[in-house]
Amino acid sequence: MRGVLEINLRFLSENIAKIKGVMPSNIRYFAVVKANAYGLGLEKMASFLGDRAHPLVDGLVVSDVQEALRVRSAHVDLPLLILCPMLDDEIDGLRQAKAIPLVSSIEELDRLQNFAKKWQFKQDIHIKIDTGMGRSGVWFREAEEIFVHMRKCDHLQVSGIATHFASVVADRDFTELQLSRFLEIVRRHGQSNWLIHASSGFGIHQFINGTNTVRIATLHYGIPSLEDDSLVKRLALKSIIRLSGFAMLIKNVPAGTGIGYGRTFFLERDTKIALLSLGYADGCPVTLANGGEVLIRGQRCRIIGNVSMDQMAIDVTHLPQVTVGDECVLIGRQGEEEITLREFVRKLKLPNWACICTLSDRIVRKYIP
Repeated sequence: MRGVLEINLRFLSENIAKIKGVMPSNIRYFAVVKANAYGLGLEKMASFLGDRAHPLVDGLVVSDVQEALRVRSAHVDLPLLILCPMLDDEIDGLRQAKAIPLVSSIEELDRLQNFAKKWQFKQDIHIKIDTGMGRSGVWFREAEEIFVHMRKCDHLQVSGIATHFASVVADRDFTELQLSRFLEIVRRHGQSNWLIHASSGFGIHQFINGTNTVRIATLHYGIPSLEDDSLVKRLALKSIIRLSGFAMLIKNVPAGTGIGYGRTFFLERDTKIALLSLGYADGCPVTLANGGEVLIRGQRCRIIGNVSMDQMAIDVTHLPQVTVGDECVLIGRQGEEEITLREFVRKLKLPNWACICTLSDRIVRKYIP
């Protein structure tokens, strides 16, 4: 076992309860579990969130049909939305997945209509509106055309409408513009029984008026936005993750030695180093080199040299008792010290969720309790 990603399900449950506590009671809570639940394990997270006896949320959101089928394999019956446009060879999986695609074009409507007509069933869809994100969705000025065309699609049934905010934390004015564009289309075409969704978790306190559903991805994991963590702090949300590896070799290296590929770091003194059992093949970014820190025996230790594929070097000169097998914490608490996720990603200059999405399956996922 090279490394462990601990995922605290009790903290997750508590975080969701806190988030629901600040939302109006009519707002439905859809949890985004795409990208292997942001690296936390799709089947396990889907089955926990969508437990048949006590579901924590009202629905789930995935990227594609393959992820939708994995959710269904975990015996989860909640409504399931597919965010991304589908390729032709993916459409056949829709019936088995019993999922609802977000449709971005008339061409998609036609393909889904032909598919549903072939199998003689009614396929639920949501219409996706591009209000300024510049990504998936029909451009908001062309929305009229897709609703007119929809009237010809007798094997499709619209059950929702959606958009996606481009910069909900950093650009309030543009987000308000996006919302106003979206709500005007909802006013003209929406139905009272539709799911109407625009905001992610970080907009729930200011950009949900006129909607009845939110798509929450990383907020309930206690992962703050890169630009702002005020909502995480205000709700007292706890990070549900802890990432650690192990010291697999301890050695003394003389002053003047270059450490790692490229010889980007030279020792200024005789140094005791520990080799940590994680590298970029495990999803640990190379930008941790020469300045990132880990916790060993409750003390901060500096990463020196470049991160290699399978290991990285740690200066442990100040820890005379360190030994092979000692736990090395990259994210989380050890003793009285803690490396928070926010601290970790600030050094990397990455989106906060990117550091867990890329963790490989060489790292064991351990669920608590």
